[in-house]
Amino acid sequence: MIESLKQQYNIEQKESRLFKLIIKKEEFLKTLSFISSSSNFITLSQIACADWIEDEIFKLNYILTTKERDKNLMIELEIPREESKLPTLLNFFPQAEVMERDLHEMYGIEFIGNPTLYDFALENWKEIPPMRREFDTLAYVNEHFDFRKGREDNRDVKVEIKRRRAEAKRLKNANK
Repeated sequence: MIESLKQQYNIEQKESRLFKLIIKKEEFLKTLSFISSSSNFITLSQIACADWIEDEIFKLNYILTTKERDKNLMIELEIPREESKLPTLLNFFPQAEVMERDLHEMYGIEFIGNPTLYDFALENWKEIPPMRREFDTLAYVNEHFDFRKGREDNRDVKVEIKRRRAEAKRLKNANK
């Protein structure tokens, strides 16, 4: 099946079972529609997102798996961060619902046609989506949570990690 797709698209083999296709945002729906209807890539296994804030884009990777589970096709595309909208894939892959909800909540990507883009894990969230790189986790925690203020066990995370590693190394050397 991958051979027939290679005739239509510029597909690169990454590993024995992994293939990659890079497309433009404008080709997204047409390409996914074609692949879902004319190949044995029947399962949407994953949608991954990377925030390339310096380039003002999100890179999305859709991982499709064959019916036999013997091949994976990664479809990569870029979308602008400020106009982060794509059509939903619910009509082709029902499992897209949860993945699109997650990406909507965590990155602010709108999936046009998906009726379930409401609170998923973050109830009543009004901040910048937390997986966007401009989201300041430490500032958010300091502003919204006071449970660590004034505690004598409140330690600097980096210092504590170094301390624990040194202790583990000391114990390992002592047991030799």
